[in-house]
Amino acid sequence: MAKYVLRTVFLIFLCLPSLYGHTETPSFDDEDTEFEGDSETDSDDDEGFYYEDAFSDREYTDTRPFFSLEALLGGETLEDIQFENGDIDSIRAGSGVYIALGVAHLMFEKRVDVGIKAGYLFDLVTAKADDGSESVMSFTRKPIDIFSHYWAGRHCFGGGLTAHLDPVFTSRETTDNAKYQNAYGAYAEYLFHFTGTGSSLGVKYLSINYKNKKTDKISDGSAWGITFSQLF
Repeated sequence: MAKYVLRTVFLIFLCLPSLYGHTETPSFDDEDTEFEGDSETDSDDDEGFYYEDAFSDREYTDTRPFFSLEALLGGETLEDIQFENGDIDSIRAGSGVYIALGVAHLMFEKRVDVGIKAGYLFDLVTAKADDGSESVMSFTRKPIDIFSHYWAGRHCFGGGLTAHLDPVFTSRETTDNAKYQNAYGAYAEYLFHFTGTGSSLGVKYLSINYKNKKTDKISDGSAWGITFSQLF
């Protein structure tokens, strides 16, 4: 923005003689010309980032809705399932795919955001026998997240608090179904924003425990994950 102000002032200065009836054209020595060029270069270095990178006014307004997709892995094993070829798979308390919608608000000169998102987190494992029967295990929950990030260029550092509502484990293999109490935890994440796309990619660590409503057994649901988000 500063370079446009300098150019405007320069043009006004050139027009001043004609406005006051003078025809002389002001001259500038090499030193003045070099100084003007340096000013424009400095201006590009100082402010070009803000208008062409992650803080671009054209790309980021104060409040934006977004979509996010996460893949999580970790936590204690809730149950194993064995396939006919001998392979064993399992449902883990921290694993799953998380699909969510949310809204984020940028403030403090677009260096800090706060927001909320909610969605559906699920994990599903299926084994099929030769007779056509299937063994299916699933673990589902409905997270609600409140978060905040600090923006350093295209890099975001932050995290938030999360509530996982209605966690339910279902198994057709052993009919060992279980419901868990609403769980509360926290997470930290790093995001990298791609210029001009509204997209970001990052890594996440979630810390949370699930308590079985019937047995009071606590299962660790902590997990690492990869997260992707897209601004609308």
